[in-house]
Amino acid sequence: MLAVHKVHRKLAEIVEMNLDMNGNLLIGKVELQLILKLLRENYTLVYTLDGLKELALHAYEMGDMDWQMDLCAQIEELETQMI
Repeated sequence: MLAVHKVHRKLAEIVEMNLDMNGNLLIGKVELQLILKLLRENYTLVYTLDGLKELALHAYEMGDMDWQMDLCAQIEELETQMI
């Protein structure tokens, strides 16, 4: 399944609304503030998801299946938001 998180959709909408006829991106102060907020949200999402995946691998390598299953549930919950 290919998923696009709501943060990425909002970024795409802002870009679409601010393209000129030649496809150049023209960003004003308001749009830049919106983009920066979304980029911070994206950073948090990626950082959290990558961290959980690293921990899940570590739990697997340690043989701690309960911890791994808990981490996988958290990963699945985050990935479900990407639909």
